[in-house]
Amino acid sequence: MTIEEFNALEYEQKVKLIFDADKIAEKVDNETNFQLFEIDNFFVETKISLEGKFKRSFITYALKELPVEYAGEVLSIPIVTLNDDLKIIAQVSKNRDSVHVKHR
Repeated sequence: MTIEEFNALEYEQKVKLIFDADKIAEKVDNETNFQLFEIDNFFVETKISLEGKFKRSFITYALKELPVEYAGEVLSIPIVTLNDDLKIIAQVSKNRDSVHVKHR
């Protein structure tokens, strides 16, 4: 599924997909519960009023569009220097079992 396909869905279909998705992060302020979910190759932020002041809303993001407050929850990017000529950057997703290694 793509972001465009998700955005074209009816509200109830979006809720069902979110229910089955992987929750990446959650934060709460005085009025709102924010949750970030991963669906296929994109992310969906939901906002839910704690006091029933507004209906649940959805905002979609590609990985490169994620707000900074979520970036640390999604990716951890340690940089290890093996010697002066070679550096390895490992990108590890907290919700996946895979590690992608790039040599520089």
